Amino acid sequence: MSAAQDIAAVLRRTRMPSGSEASLQIAIGEALGHAGIDHEREKRLGPADRIDFLCAGGVGIEAKVKYPKRAIYRQLERYAAHDEVTALIIVTATAIGMPAQLNCKPVFYVSIGRASL
Repeated sequence: MSAAQDIAAVLRRTRMPSGSEASLQIAIGEALGHAGIDHEREKRLGPADRIDFLCAGGVGIEAKVKYPKRAIYRQLERYAAHDEVTALIIVTATAIGMPAQLNCKPVFYVSIGRASL
């Protein structure tokens, strides 16, 4: 298993709020901390790009509660263009189909609804 797969598995087992992006980000940060996963919050990747979390090894995590699918895809596509990002995890309440890779980097989908079941 890769680091990104391990992190996605931790997040999938975590019950997360869907009320606001701020509360979702807090829950993600707590889950990462409890699992002992080194991470940096609100990591600036470039002048216009700031990802919600960048974990050790370059695993980026983006949290979205209610957001247009196309906008989520475009944002992840921009993040995947950065060299320091090695994999992406999208944590969202939005049902979205994601490709297995963006810019040759693996993408993992974590459904907030699924984790709450």
